[in-house]
Amino acid sequence: MKAMRRRSRLADAGVYQLAQDATLGVRLGRAALALHVAAGCVMVTREGDPDDYLLGPGDELLLVGRGLVAAWALSPARLVVSRGAAMAIQVARRDEALATA
Repeated sequence: MKAMRRRSRLADAGVYQLAQDATLGVRLGRAALALHVAAGCVMVTREGDPDDYLLGPGDELLLVGRGLVAAWALSPARLVVSRGAAMAIQVARRDEALATA
């Protein structure tokens, strides 16, 4: 698991431990992107999208298209980032189960 303090960087697929007020940037590509909140509360905003998304424990957000996504931890949080089409959310659920086992 990768720990993130109060700085922002572009993320690859993986599990990220975010301190409160830490941000994580993810660039969208051709593959779908799944964000799964395993713990904590995260606000997600996407370049060109007028809506923001508030995600709590167990919530998932599947994004397709291109652009930059920013996740902001409103409390200490564990965020699972997965890439791929339909399998992305299944991978996030598996990773959360492994992390809590």
